[in-house]
Amino acid sequence: MLGCSQPAQRPVEPAGTPRGVATTTGDAGTETPCTLATPLVPGVPGSPGHLIASERNPNGQSELAALMRTMQRELGDVRTALVHGTARAKLLPRFAKIRCAWPTQPSERNEGFDGYAQSYLAAVRGLDEATPATAAMAYDQVLSACRNCHEQSCSGAIVAIEALRMTGTRSEK
Repeated sequence: MLGCSQPAQRPVEPAGTPRGVATTTGDAGTETPCTLATPLVPGVPGSPGHLIASERNPNGQSELAALMRTMQRELGDVRTALVHGTARAKLLPRFAKIRCAWPTQPSERNEGFDGYAQSYLAAVRGLDEATPATAAMAYDQVLSACRNCHEQSCSGAIVAIEALRMTGTRSEK
């Protein structure tokens, strides 16, 4: 959705980590929660100077941009599942890395972005926990959380976000 990340990797959740919190491995091999304070590791795919090859972006993409494109695809899959009344995947374990993924511009990883990321993850948790009767509303709340952030940065993604809405719920702010 953004021009901003790397393919999402399933985070490991060690004992004692709150459900749905991505973790990273520290220097001592210990797992720590993925937060704004998590230091980003230079040289990983999607970090500055190590952009991820992409058909969409021939110059490569950051870790966060790739993660957001994964989010877009997976939210489309959830939309299809909701329309057909079939089982849907849990998203929070894969999306929690949003708080410690390399953005396109490292300066964009700040308290403002982190606040939006936490709101987004709360909405994703709500969708993961939603009953069939409340899932469509929870799905819409996830898309609204995406849009709220993208209204502040990378507004070109809003068209793609709105395209994911369920028929009859599209928002034209």
